[in-house]
Amino acid sequence: MKTTGEESFWRLIALTGQAMRSYADQRLKTYDLTVEQLQVLKQIEGDGGQPQNRLSLFTGKSPANMTRILDRLEKKNRIVRQLNPDDRRSSLVFLTKEGKALHDEVINLFDGLRSELVNGIEVEKQLVAVEVLKGIRENIEKMSEK
Repeated sequence: MKTTGEESFWRLIALTGQAMRSYADQRLKTYDLTVEQLQVLKQIEGDGGQPQNRLSLFTGKSPANMTRILDRLEKKNRIVRQLNPDDRRSSLVFLTKEGKALHDEVINLFDGLRSELVNGIEVEKQLVAVEVLKGIRENIEKMSEK
């Protein structure tokens, strides 16, 4: 049987996630980006390009979903795909000049927002919250392996 505190804990996790997602969607709309597209752009740094399958792995997206996300980013001239010279069955994903500029601007925006989100919350409390959430994630991963 759940106590009121447990229900409140799980409800707060869900509501906080929803609020963060909604706020991110709202802020990204002005850049014509979705949260999923931002997750992909964050993984493509440097000039070396990223294999498409690695992007799927890093973002937790299925290969089919990743293809759709990349198609949309390519239509917006934010990324370009090139054949992987080391593996002809895969492609490498690179940021375009426009994609790099957008990446830098949006990442800077969200870095600033992160500090605002925890404004007024003691560092020690933030560290406790991180440990609790890591523990929950680890338990989920263990349960998923069974």
